Amino acid sequence: MEEKDLEAFSSSENKSGFAADDDEEFHSGGSGSRLQFRVGSSKARWITELGMAQVEIKRGKLWTTTGIIRSGKTYCFIEEALYLSEIGELQILSNEDDDIVIPMKDLYEKIADGKSGCCWENYEVYKYLKGLGYILSRHGVPWTSKDAAITTPSDEEESVCAGNEDTVIELLGDMQICDARAVFDVYLPNSRFKKSSPGEPSFVACFFGESPPSKEDIKLLQSGVAALLRFCHIAQGRVSFFFFSSIDLPVLP
Repeated sequence: MEEKDLEAFSSSENKSGFAADDDEEFHSGGSGSRLQFRVGSSKARWITELGMAQVEIKRGKLWTTTGIIRSGKTYCFIEEALYLSEIGELQILSNEDDDIVIPMKDLYEKIADGKSGCCWENYEVYKYLKGLGYILSRHGVPWTSKDAAITTPSDEEESVCAGNEDTVIELLGDMQICDARAVFDVYLPNSRFKKSSPGEPSFVACFFGESPPSKEDIKLLQSGVAALLRFCHIAQGRVSFFFFSSIDLPVLP
């Protein structure tokens, strides 16, 4: 008889960020606790109606693995915008004023309310994996689309935190909703990565409720996802990943 056994690997929070380009430096003004953008940092404008930021100025190579492209324009999700802002690579401008940079506090609030397609647990995993050099995209959202216009998160892929059943069902292949949900497609670090031909992800980062997913939930989710599943758990700032492997139990006489 074949059973599924829970295995886990985890690591403490990684604090590394992207390496700075040789021609970039941090602004030295202000206290150390204030956000400091790099000279020549990228700029994007927050579009409230979309719950995303439209990139206006691109700097560096980070955009080869960040943001989706629609109708020739690059947009980044809230988790991408916040992460790049935290490491000083992106300034998020207000949609109401050309010169106003949105404070970090406001970006954190956008994560906290979950209305832009990402919640705190999701962001912790995103930040951790990005710090390790992995390439991430929201599960089921194409990197590029030549003809399609950008749509709101509710139209394209609703937040798994918000629990929009119809959209989650669509993302999971028109299956019944379950507690385990696919959130991010994760690719291994790759200097030759192309959004136009990303290939299959190395694994799909999934979240579950307060209890580990059942066999039925895992089978349901795996039947609609081709890549390997990795289940994420956040506890006291520690990011852990669980996966299931098949084992053969000994047959008793």
